Amino acid sequence: MNKDGGFNIYHRGSRLKDHSYYQYMITIPWIQFHIIVLLAYLLLNMVFAGLYLLAGIEHLQGADLSTPVQEFLSAFFFSVHTFTTVGYGTIAPKGLGVNIIAAVEAITGLMSLALATGLLFGRFSKPSANISFSSNAIIAPYQGGTSFQFRIVNRRKVNLLEMEAKVLLMVVDKSGATPIRKYTQLALERPSVYFFPLPWTIVHPIDKTSPLYEKSLEDLAKVHAEILILVKGFDESFGQTVHVRYSYTFDEIIWGAKFIPAFSIDANGAVVLHLDDINKMERVTLS
Repeated sequence: MNKDGGFNIYHRGSRLKDHSYYQYMITIPWIQFHIIVLLAYLLLNMVFAGLYLLAGIEHLQGADLSTPVQEFLSAFFFSVHTFTTVGYGTIAPKGLGVNIIAAVEAITGLMSLALATGLLFGRFSKPSANISFSSNAIIAPYQGGTSFQFRIVNRRKVNLLEMEAKVLLMVVDKSGATPIRKYTQLALERPSVYFFPLPWTIVHPIDKTSPLYEKSLEDLAKVHAEILILVKGFDESFGQTVHVRYSYTFDEIIWGAKFIPAFSIDANGAVVLHLDDINKMERVTLS
């Protein structure tokens, strides 16, 4: 699993109809979204500008015909005015051909702007959680024994309620002719919390029933162990459930450490959450 929660799996043999372009446009980063929308906008206007030139630039009243560059710019900006239904009136179509092109472009522009508006609304209305995970998981002392721990924090001021966490241990079994991935759910000390205003340290006690019992870093490295995590909660602002995924590989687990509190109390008695301290820990000796 990647750190952004995506799975490091690549599909081959998929068909065109297997892809959801709406989902793609909803989930890509904002910078990519803006670039694609801008390129599509420019491309469509350049296509219609080319059609106006093919139909004859002289059929656009008010167009600058002094040079080929000015002819293209006149056709392009007339296309922009028609596409966005601005219609300043400085350039007007004359003749059946360019009027048909302008009519087609007008309806294309209306549909394109409606589509872009829908995508923009979908991106803004899509609930998302900004939950940070500690950069490392740890093996820490716990009630006379040890435990596997990691810490999460809500970086936004929105309220997340009824939080739940599920943790899986993935190992690669190489005992047979073909390596097999095996998954085991890890029992948690507290798999859910009602409120999430402060950092939540998620703890898996390592007892005799745990698949991590008496395991060392070398043991986990041999089986390419990875801890897969799914956290979900109810976003009070959107009224919807949000999910966050994360993972720790065997080399991201620190043996013999404990987390340092990431909050303090100020002079007025208010709790101060230090978001940058989520990764702070100190080394300890394991029993």
